[in-house]
Amino acid sequence: MIRNRVRQFFEAGVQPRDEDFALAREWLPQPLFDVFSGQHPRDVVHAVRTARWLLERSRTEPDLIVAALLHDAGKGRQRRLDRVAWVLAEAARLGAIAARERSRLEVRRAMARSRSHAWSGAELIRAAGAPEEAVRLVRLHHRAPGNDPVLALLQQADAAN
Repeated sequence: MIRNRVRQFFEAGVQPRDEDFALAREWLPQPLFDVFSGQHPRDVVHAVRTARWLLERSRTEPDLIVAALLHDAGKGRQRRLDRVAWVLAEAARLGAIAARERSRLEVRRAMARSRSHAWSGAELIRAAGAPEEAVRLVRLHHRAPGNDPVLALLQQADAAN
């Protein structure tokens, strides 16, 4: 877990490539592509890596790939500092206390977006016309998968990237 977080920190400045957008265009209709391309560049890169991880394992279910490309769309634009603060607050089990939607401090508002990003991302992609299964996967991607192998697969892909 720590190794992945350190890697994510140092890769946060990586910019999406043309082929990243090309992959998303293959899988997303225009309204969903607009949501995809509106994500922070680091989230675009992470989303494409997540989708590629699944595709490399011959997982081509359209709803799963759509969810992989859009699972973090609810985070919005956040500074690296905001992400680090959220990870540290969650590790200390203080995320619920630190995150405040109506704070004067942007870092606390950003943490609130991180805390609720699965739900807000699901609503965002639903409004853009995503299939209900993709909406469900995005909404639940941080919940225990239970007996849902597709959700477990999305979580595995997310964690690997």
